Amino acid sequence: MKKIFILILILFSFNCEDNLSNSIPAFQAIIDGEVDWIAQDFNATFQDNQLSIFGINQLGAINISISSPELGDFDFFGLSNHSAVFQDDQLQYSTENNFQGSIGFHREGILSITEYNTDSNYISGHFYFDAFDISGENTINVSQGVFYRVILSSTNPD
Repeated sequence: MKKIFILILILFSFNCEDNLSNSIPAFQAIIDGEVDWIAQDFNATFQDNQLSIFGINQLGAINISISSPELGDFDFFGLSNHSAVFQDDQLQYSTENNFQGSIGFHREGILSITEYNTDSNYISGHFYFDAFDISGENTINVSQGVFYRVILSSTNPD
């Protein structure tokens, strides 16, 4: 009986793993609070003093651009030069689509870089953002975004 209990305990411990730990590196988020978006292909590049983290799957693509691969928070508020885009097969939603004079439409979101390993050249962090299409009639919410140990390639001269 004790052996059966131990076997069941072992099975439960392996079945309760987080999806992120099953794929390293990883890039994923939740779309509109319902859909798990897990990138099938992704990369991070640092070019012309702009960090871009890009991922794509059958539901669409996420592209986040900020000014630095340094540790810290980068917001998409106001007139910042940071942006996030979600592109599906019909529309492109962007934090850069800012509609002046309307309280309903505003840039929102943050990307936090929590790990930047220059020896192994990878980057990790989390993000969320709300974005609008060009008309302002359609919005998308990207939440609980995570990028973990994504390899960073650089074309900037050192």
